[in-house]
Amino acid sequence: MRLASILVLIFAAAAAGQQKKKTTPTAPEPTTSGPTVFPLESLKVQGNQRISSEKIIEVSGLKIGATVIRGDFDSARDRLLATGAFESVGCAFKPSLSNQGYAGTIEVVEVEQLYPYRFEDLPVPEDQLRAAVRQQERLLGDQIPGTQEVLNRYLAAIQKVVGPDLKLTAKLTTIAESEYVILFRPDTPRSRVAEVQFSGNEVIPSAALQRAFGEVAFGTTYSEPTIRAMLDAGIRPLYDARGRIRVAFTSIQPEPAKEYDGVLVKVTINEGPSYSLGAVQFAGVSASDAAELKRVANLEPNDVANFDDVKAALERIYTRFRTKGYLRVSGRADRDVDDKAHRVNVTLAIDPGAQFHMGKLEIAGLDILSEPHIRKAWSLQPGAAFEPQYPDTFLKELRDQGVFDNLGKTRAETNVDEKSHVVDVTLYFAGAGPKEEKKRPGRGGRGG
Repeated sequence: MRLASILVLIFAAAAAGQQKKKTTPTAPEPTTSGPTVFPLESLKVQGNQRISSEKIIEVSGLKIGATVIRGDFDSARDRLLATGAFESVGCAFKPSLSNQGYAGTIEVVEVEQLYPYRFEDLPVPEDQLRAAVRQQERLLGDQIPGTQEVLNRYLAAIQKVVGPDLKLTAKLTTIAESEYVILFRPDTPRSRVAEVQFSGNEVIPSAALQRAFGEVAFGTTYSEPTIRAMLDAGIRPLYDARGRIRVAFTSIQPEPAKEYDGVLVKVTINEGPSYSLGAVQFAGVSASDAAELKRVANLEPNDVANFDDVKAALERIYTRFRTKGYLRVSGRADRDVDDKAHRVNVTLAIDPGAQFHMGKLEIAGLDILSEPHIRKAWSLQPGAAFEPQYPDTFLKELRDQGVFDNLGKTRAETNVDEKSHVVDVTLYFAGAGPKEEKKRPGRGGRGG
């Protein structure tokens, strides 16, 4: 008997039974009895962004060619949820195109926030600990969710390597502003940072270093890896802005603080020589775009390599791309350091991403007489490269030009479709009454 005919009979039986309960009938469930057993002919994954479909299918336990029942899909969902890598998992099946088996679908929503993880004060080398974790983990890499399921699983794998005598803990720890790490370490109390003292510094005064470092370090639990990470995040950029790109924190020594409860951290700095900025090049863009971006970046060889200026140049480049619809532009500054000449060449690698275009314009809060005038004045037409600043600028010009009497609160709301790369815009008006003679707003600063 063909699969479609069997499913029709199952549907009919299920529908007859459900009519008595007055509930919505569910999809037919394959069983293991008689001729209703069919193989899984295809399986696809939807919704995954970082984790490959192959890994998800492997962990699900579903195999192409194997006969399946509803319980197999339920078990696959449970296995994937147990990994802690997903916010939600759904599994579905239907007759395949050949009508001789099932076509399955796994739909997932990945946990959005991932964190790097580190080890501290453990009696086993880090490479051995990471190897043990990777052997167990088939889905996750060097960044993991902070969910309890994942932390417990990692703790168990690490505990096997360390041994049962040392109790471990895993905690999400801040190492800088908006920068976090999951720390695996012994479950023993640690002292907190109460003071910091710098030596070896001349270019930057100690008071400035203490202010920058104290904002993230004071009150945190002490560990040398954490302190080094905080120095890299909070102090190194200060030296990068002064051309001291080889600055090194040569010594970190804790000792009991005399006046406070906690530890005094003594940091010895080798500021290194000053480097000058050399050639500035571009990657990831065409030659014509590179010529334009060079003007936008406005970086010229000079006596001091100031990487604050380099960051500002990247931001100007991002702004330029966004005005052309490249809303997800990203980039980085790669360094080519000549230690003999104390010179650093910089390559700005730009990834424009997809170009987004204007979609539908919706207008809320205006009457049928006012709305057509506003729609006519709106010059960002469907299909044009979307300019993210235009909706707010358009509304500001309406207000500045006094197009409406008693104009209340206005706002622009955008709906960005990441798949189609289309942006729909809704303009909201409150308390707007048209003047007898309307002024037509301009293009809202959309030039160049």
